[in-house]
Amino acid sequence: MFSIRRHANSIKNLKSGTCLFTVCVLAPVQAYAVAPDYDDLIMEARAGNRAPLLDYLQAQEKQTTLTANQVADWLQISGWADNNEETLKVWDRYHTQIAIPARGQIAVARALRNEKKWNQSLVVWENVLSEEPDNADARTGWIMTLADSRRNEQALTEATNWAQREPGPDRDALVAYVYHAQGKNWDAMLAASRAETEDPKNKDSRSTLIDALSANRVSGPALDLSENLSDTDPMKRRLELDAAAQTVRAAYTPTRNEEERFIVADKALARYDQLLAAWKNNPDAQADVRRARIDRIGALVIRKRDAEAIAEYESLEADGGAVPSYAKRWVATAWLNEEQPAKAEAMLMSIYYPNGPIATTPLSSDDQQDLFFAHLDNENFDAAKRQVDGIIKDSPYLRRVYGSPTPQPNDTWLLGQTLLTQYQVATNDLSAAEKHSERLARTGSGNQGLRITYASVLEARGLARKAEQELKLAEVIEPSNLELERQQAYVALDLQEWKQADELTDDVIARSPDDTDTLRLARIRDVHKMSELRLSGSQGIASDSPISGKHDFTLDSAIYSPPINDNWRLFTGFNFATGEFEEGKGISRDLAAGAEWTSRNYWAEMEISGHNYGDGQKIGGRLSAWHDFNDNWRIGGSAERLSRSTPLRALRNGVSANGGDGYIRWYQNERREYQLSFAASHFSDGNDRIEYGLSGKERLLTAPRFTLDFTPGIFGSTNSEENVPYYNPKRDLSVVPGLSAEHVLYRHYDTVWTQQITGAVGSYWQKNQGSGAITQLGYGQRIQWNNVVDGGVMLTWDKRPYDGKRERNISLAFDLNVRF
Repeated sequence: MFSIRRHANSIKNLKSGTCLFTVCVLAPVQAYAVAPDYDDLIMEARAGNRAPLLDYLQAQEKQTTLTANQVADWLQISGWADNNEETLKVWDRYHTQIAIPARGQIAVARALRNEKKWNQSLVVWENVLSEEPDNADARTGWIMTLADSRRNEQALTEATNWAQREPGPDRDALVAYVYHAQGKNWDAMLAASRAETEDPKNKDSRSTLIDALSANRVSGPALDLSENLSDTDPMKRRLELDAAAQTVRAAYTPTRNEEERFIVADKALARYDQLLAAWKNNPDAQADVRRARIDRIGALVIRKRDAEAIAEYESLEADGGAVPSYAKRWVATAWLNEEQPAKAEAMLMSIYYPNGPIATTPLSSDDQQDLFFAHLDNENFDAAKRQVDGIIKDSPYLRRVYGSPTPQPNDTWLLGQTLLTQYQVATNDLSAAEKHSERLARTGSGNQGLRITYASVLEARGLARKAEQELKLAEVIEPSNLELERQQAYVALDLQEWKQADELTDDVIARSPDDTDTLRLARIRDVHKMSELRLSGSQGIASDSPISGKHDFTLDSAIYSPPINDNWRLFTGFNFATGEFEEGKGISRDLAAGAEWTSRNYWAEMEISGHNYGDGQKIGGRLSAWHDFNDNWRIGGSAERLSRSTPLRALRNGVSANGGDGYIRWYQNERREYQLSFAASHFSDGNDRIEYGLSGKERLLTAPRFTLDFTPGIFGSTNSEENVPYYNPKRDLSVVPGLSAEHVLYRHYDTVWTQQITGAVGSYWQKNQGSGAITQLGYGQRIQWNNVVDGGVMLTWDKRPYDGKRERNISLAFDLNVRF
């Protein structure tokens, strides 16, 4: 029963006092004659010391036959001591032998009711009422027992009829009890309020109202009314816990910003700390201490003290007691925030699906979302898809509302459609996600969340400017929406709108500093502001190539400073190359320094470098830049003095080159892109080289952990000179279509470990040398960690003709990018 059972105890106390008065006034003369101190024992029992009288009656029973009044006294006293077992044993021994007075029968009826023996209790109550129809205690107990035994209609009829015949606070309190037993808590509170209004000083009336308020979760006023209760009273402890739990629930109510929720959660935590400190040494309050610890978990989760919430839950589990499902949901949230999705998923499944694929109770929208994202974060895509399909299948677009002739939009339908978009993004099916989210955004133009979701899909596809336009449209509805600002900040970072990104991120942090999504955005912004180390190179393993030589090794490195005034970064770098040729070993060393500039739609890098390749120190320079016209088109190029693309063998023979290049890139999305490039070089020996190429990517297959791309490529070159000491075909052309596959070996939030397999078969044509086959195979692995480390290695085998002779090359390429 809920706390309103307190009213039953109050009535029992009232009836007990009435019966005590009866004992004192009507105790038979025979008892006094047999035991001159019997009256003193009665008075002691009334004062609370019941053992002497009970011991006396037990001893007297063995010496002589007890009178009916003595048996009634025994039943009453054991009833006061809440010793139901003894009360019923005495009743069983005597009720068939002597006629026990009504006061004794009332004690027995209460004991049977306390033992939930409803039918037996009703028989005794009705027997008392047949003897004393006007006995208010008996009628009250009878009606309460009717309510307890779920004889709802009879209990309510008897209670209301009695209240109409004899109006008063006690009758209204009884009606409140009956309503509560039927789960009609608002009706119970109305009756209890009426009882308290009629007699505010009546202890039972106030107690009944407290119980009714508490049952309806109006915990604050209930606690205010309990000022007359001592701090050690179990009722007072329960009301304190109800009020604290109400504060926790209030902390989960959506507010304008996170700070307001934190204030409420901090208030709850402070109150729990006081209660736990006051009750921890009270043996009678240990159940209340445990409940306080359980409810406190909710406030810890709101306050983002997730590690403490998890530790408290594990401590409660270790104690051996059960933790209720509502607290386990909080713990699951904490585990998700702590990036432990496997534990969160297992816990939520144990709550919602303890017996198999059918949920024990219908899941709310919040429950559905928590479980869905636990599936996604744990990479359990099959379970996530089953859940989404189930929601969509069971949720029509419109639903009928009782009493309304007009069908209403179904929020659960919209939830299923939104989760489907999230599933498609998580499983890398971005084309389907874009179509689906665009349809939702266009048909629900007044729904800001749908436009934000559509924009996030566009950004994931590399279409940042289109995403920016959608977010501008969404901004009209509610400009200060936190999720809107977060997404705008991500798009601003992609578009190199650094000041805008800072302003948006700073505002989001000020309004929700500890929110998980905010922390993720702040982390991305912080990574952008870090220094950066770039390393790349290759190591020849077995090579006959006239371009790279044998035992070749290359290393390119650069260190970039943190951003200066948002747009600038300084850098310095060192490049090294070596290889063995027929004429000897070649070595090149470059030391460079420069500046990088970035702004919306633009990137540029300026560099001054010192070159040493065996012919003294020479000064070079480079200017590189690109410009984005929109999401799809980019043009870029560079100009160099002492070009870094000069073959090492040419440098080994004292030949350098100046040059430049340009390219045009067309990017549709992550599934398709092409680039046309052109480069020209002038060598110091008079040779002029022209190079051109067309490369691209076409996505063939996408799965949650696997992608397969077709990578066509056409490359050619012309040279004005032939008799030079480096590989320099008069004219050549290669056509190399290939495949590139990537498989995710492990993924946990921002940590991703993948493997790559590449293969290509093509043809190479060289003027005066005919044509030959090109074959390439490669295998590599890459790891990305915490947004600050991105590195990989690739083992490559290729075989192609040079000057008509097929040569083999096995090499290991590597690259590493570290933010610090």
